[in-house]
Amino acid sequence: MFRIFSVWCFATVFTVSVYSQSVGLVLSGGGARGVTHAGFIKALEENDIPIDYIGGTSIGAIVGSLYAMGYSPDEMLKLFLSDDFAYWQSGKIQESYYYYFRKPDPTPEFTHFDINIRDADRTKGFKLPLGLVNPIQMDQAFMGLYGQATAYSRGNFDHLFVPFLCIASDVFDKKPLILRSGDLGDAVRASMTFPLVFKPILIDSIPVYDGGIYNNFPAKPMKDAFHPDYLIGSVVTGRHRKKPAERGLYEQIESMIMQSKNSKIDESNGYTAFFDLRDVNLLDFYRGKELFDLGYERGLAVVDTIKQKVLRTIPFKELTARRQAFKRELPPLIFKNVTIESVTEPQRMYIERQFHADLEDYFSMEDFKAAYFKLLSDSKIKELAPHAIYNEKERCFDLHLQVTINEEVSIGFGGNVSSSNANQLYLGLAYQSLRNYAMDFNVDLQVGNTFSGALLSGRIELPSQVPMYIKASGAYNYLNFFESKKLFLEGEPNAFIKEQEAYFKLRFGLPFLTKTKSEISIGYGRLQDSYYQSSNVNFSTTNFDKTTSSLFLASVAIKKNTLDAKQYPIRGQEHLLMAQFISGKEIYEAADKRAWMPKAYYSQSWIQLKGKVLNYHMFGSNFYFGYLLEGALSSKNLLNNYTASIIQAPAFTPTPHSKMSFNEYLRANEYLAGGIIPTVKLSNLLYLRGDLYAFSPVRRIEKNANNKPYYGNVFADLNMITELSLVLQLPFASISLYSNHYSHPSNNWNFGLNIGFLIFTPKFIE
Repeated sequence: MFRIFSVWCFATVFTVSVYSQSVGLVLSGGGARGVTHAGFIKALEENDIPIDYIGGTSIGAIVGSLYAMGYSPDEMLKLFLSDDFAYWQSGKIQESYYYYFRKPDPTPEFTHFDINIRDADRTKGFKLPLGLVNPIQMDQAFMGLYGQATAYSRGNFDHLFVPFLCIASDVFDKKPLILRSGDLGDAVRASMTFPLVFKPILIDSIPVYDGGIYNNFPAKPMKDAFHPDYLIGSVVTGRHRKKPAERGLYEQIESMIMQSKNSKIDESNGYTAFFDLRDVNLLDFYRGKELFDLGYERGLAVVDTIKQKVLRTIPFKELTARRQAFKRELPPLIFKNVTIESVTEPQRMYIERQFHADLEDYFSMEDFKAAYFKLLSDSKIKELAPHAIYNEKERCFDLHLQVTINEEVSIGFGGNVSSSNANQLYLGLAYQSLRNYAMDFNVDLQVGNTFSGALLSGRIELPSQVPMYIKASGAYNYLNFFESKKLFLEGEPNAFIKEQEAYFKLRFGLPFLTKTKSEISIGYGRLQDSYYQSSNVNFSTTNFDKTTSSLFLASVAIKKNTLDAKQYPIRGQEHLLMAQFISGKEIYEAADKRAWMPKAYYSQSWIQLKGKVLNYHMFGSNFYFGYLLEGALSSKNLLNNYTASIIQAPAFTPTPHSKMSFNEYLRANEYLAGGIIPTVKLSNLLYLRGDLYAFSPVRRIEKNANNKPYYGNVFADLNMITELSLVLQLPFASISLYSNHYSHPSNNWNFGLNIGFLIFTPKFIE
């Protein structure tokens, strides 16, 4: 009887312990390698192994949090492979959210530093950014991804579908932070903030970084917080096969700062799956399906080992039903009230006015994103950190925006360093103010062998229901075209054409849809062209002929620009449709005062139309294809001589090199041009780019024996440009090694190296 009673007691205790047996899952950090976690989880689920608690660091925090708020492994994989996720990790804005109306005009700036004119002690000198990736994508994405779960749990991660924790790092007090409550998006964002890549966020006024700095595998925090009976671990970190000198920047940083403490679980009450992923780099998320499958296959291989210790089961169908029920309980992500924080009252009113102009009383996450990126297109607003706070009474979310305004004064530096005569130095001074209205004042100075100029401009965006701006600008430009075609110049080259212009323009702009704007301009300019009638002259003894023009201009234009780079883009579009009316007087002065007409006066008026379509498309993961269509029509009469007529004719300059060289075969009052731009992506920053263009004048400007101009036959000429460039697209500058060929004049080959941007002040007649 006693023996039977003993067996009964043991069986009862064993049965209770089995049915109360709890399981915790711990996920390590490791960048893109962490997609393996999701495949591993899928294998556990399909074999009815329960997951009662989950915790992780960095990518482990992302996977763990997604699981904790009801994502299935397949849904995680879909997210990691999505275009949205690619934008989050790159910081780039989707073309559909570009708001061109507020985009500042491009300059050749490399970098700048800010000056706080209200507090000289707070002047910000040049410093590296806190993160290489712009945080604005991740800020809005994490709010949208985690807002509902935060509201449902009331900020307590124990109340999610599965209780959750993650690890972040307090680098000031040199300790890990165990995050189990608060805003779920902030907690995950803190845990995966890889140093130098992502900007840290503040938690309790402390900037926090990636949890892997102090604990990349939080097995002990899992035990201490949830006391599970059995632990399962998934570790995706590992030493690199590459030598230290051969590793990329991110991999070297990872090796220096990431630590794996207690990366193995006691086998008596747990199991750890280690994955050898030394050939996978930190941001190789494009390999997500491969990594997911690897995790799934490894999970299937070890489930029998785990089941020997974990006798409790949760049927997969039951788990799926519970997950769906949990997700149905999440409050819909609908917003109503907007609160603007950390700004002055006039700034708050300006920002609120912009939001209310685009949003209804109730608005969705998609509505918010459009307004969010639209407002961030204003250079005066540095950051909008959004948070969704659930409003129990309204049964929707209140939107809280923590706004960071850029300093009012900044000084920028840039230009171009070249192997030819395209060396440029740029200095910019900017003042910007955001109060009841937005205001910008800019001074841009450029000095170089070929181009020198100064631009003073001011822009005010009026506080109206429909956004509109008034922009006034005054410019002086000086452009030299040289006779030398040497790769590396020796001595001072001779300029055979010199263009000078001084002008004032007043522009009035309106948004036209989201990615386009319309602009009406009026202006007055004085242009002077100094030139030789031939490049085969004695430069030391021959004077220039001169043509001086005093012109009035009125124009209307529709412009669109969503290109992803100032120079050598691979994505986006640039469209232009412009009509200009120009009227004024021109004076021709011959260098030889003994000529039969040493000075002549002309008056003329003409209409000029110009159109441009530049589109880039992506095919596959490494090939981009662009195409260009461009044309001009004009009623302008020919001038006194051929050279003056060809200088004043619109030019086709599709490449940086063509902007710096004078080619009479690529100029005409009326023309059609087009080309293709295939580009192969060699790495994230390195591209091999090809350019092939054709240019045909509607009527080529010809000359007779006396250098008098006349129009030739219609479409009787075709000229080609071919160029091959190796482009390194850095965040602050472009580096290009190029070789090109122009079909006319004959044997026109050019080779060179450019570091920087060849971007100049716009000409009076664009």
